[in-house]
Amino acid sequence: MNPTLVLALLRQRFTSPLRLVFLLLLGWMPMIAILMAPRGGFAPLGDCYFIALTLAAGMIGQDLSSGTLQLLLARPVTRTQYVLSRWIAVAAGAMAVVLLQVLLAALIMLVRGAPVPWDRAALLLGDDALVALGAGAVVALLSSLSAGIGDLGLLLLVFVSGQVLEKVGMFKSWTWLVLGSEELSRVLKPELALAGFLPGGGPAPWLALVSYLSTVTLCLGLAIVVMNRRELSYASAGN
Repeated sequence: MNPTLVLALLRQRFTSPLRLVFLLLLGWMPMIAILMAPRGGFAPLGDCYFIALTLAAGMIGQDLSSGTLQLLLARPVTRTQYVLSRWIAVAAGAMAVVLLQVLLAALIMLVRGAPVPWDRAALLLGDDALVALGAGAVVALLSSLSAGIGDLGLLLLVFVSGQVLEKVGMFKSWTWLVLGSEELSRVLKPELALAGFLPGGGPAPWLALVSYLSTVTLCLGLAIVVMNRRELSYASAGN
């Protein structure tokens, strides 16, 4: 991981007017529900999947289309470092937004005289960290395959295709196709509920843990392979 690359992406993301508008809509709209019903806890916050997507879109593809990637890799930065730095930056940015959400929600609860479920806040932060890391890994792979923000188009295409296949499987009573479509949906949104690993939470979902880790590892590994195989024209980048 390269701290300079991480900070550079975070700076770019949080100074982009369009992304800031989306982040404000996604991050602060749930505050209205908490303001109206403060005793409901942090439930209105949901997860940070779309926050992560907002920050992740074009995480590699925009550098490919603008020629910035050639300049970055002309320095002592490996392609593996580049991919992992982009991934960590997206997760860190999403968690910064989530942390602000949680703190603001807690402040609203305190002002309205409602108890703050700090244990639920800790679980929410842990679950969202895993969602952010998972979504960042998936988009890293898709972004390595497309220019600009074509990764969002690929994500939508795969999602819609999965939904269509699931409907076909249900119509034809093809259980294998339905199960495959559901697994595809889980791949597009890797997540893991930490509550299952707490004492009294029943048998630990080790299969879910293995599935999550394998998805994230595979997506990052493939993204690194794609980037290592990609040929870049450094001459054109310097013109």
